[in-house]
Amino acid sequence: MNKRYLPVIAALLIAVTCTAFLPVFAQLPTYIYAAPTLSVVTIAQDDQMRGTGVIWIAPTLVQYGLYWKSIGSATPILPVAQDLMAQYKVLVSYNGVPVTPSTIFCQIIEKDKSNPIKDQQFPAENLETVPVDMTGSFMCKFRWSAAPGVGVLDLYYTGPGLPVNIADYVVYVGASYAVGRSIVWGSDIQDVCVLAYPNSPLFTVITKPDGTLHYVYVDPLAPYRSCEDLAMFEKAALGVPIPWT
Repeated sequence: MNKRYLPVIAALLIAVTCTAFLPVFAQLPTYIYAAPTLSVVTIAQDDQMRGTGVIWIAPTLVQYGLYWKSIGSATPILPVAQDLMAQYKVLVSYNGVPVTPSTIFCQIIEKDKSNPIKDQQFPAENLETVPVDMTGSFMCKFRWSAAPGVGVLDLYYTGPGLPVNIADYVVYVGASYAVGRSIVWGSDIQDVCVLAYPNSPLFTVITKPDGTLHYVYVDPLAPYRSCEDLAMFEKAALGVPIPWT
């Protein structure tokens, strides 16, 4: 073979080989990168064993007595004190770096129970969870420290002190952060337990600077393992039955 044609033949073989594998190469990404993310982390402070915020709405003294009578106990000499604030730690970070968000907000969803009679989704269904937006009955106050992205959330209950509002609630916290002309978003969810009265008679009293008293209860949900169970019990004890649908 004439050696002058060897470079031409080699170039032709390379071109044919690349053409044969071109569809495979065309399906591979040119490069891989991680999209920017905003992380929102919240930690409940009121009951860290169960991971939930706790609020006491203390409806009335009469209902307080009925509540303790319903569980077979004499009405104890305890303060009928409201604690309308739940507390959470907050950390917001952008790609792992703590940043103070451009905006931050919360939404509160009540998790209630009903007995589906007419609208069963399947024959065995006898209890369903009903989500209801109750944001209008709460106020979120975010307070930031000198360190970027590190702060606290004071969640206040501003609704009526009615037994019907006793429930386990979902707290949705959303935040945004401006990166140039782009906006990145992040979110987290927490729990807040709105109850009538603590389930424990053990407490301590603290006098605040304005002269009012603050009551700190020892394991107020015990022996219940969840807010939902205690909320259902307290509603029943205060004469609020499970609704049916």
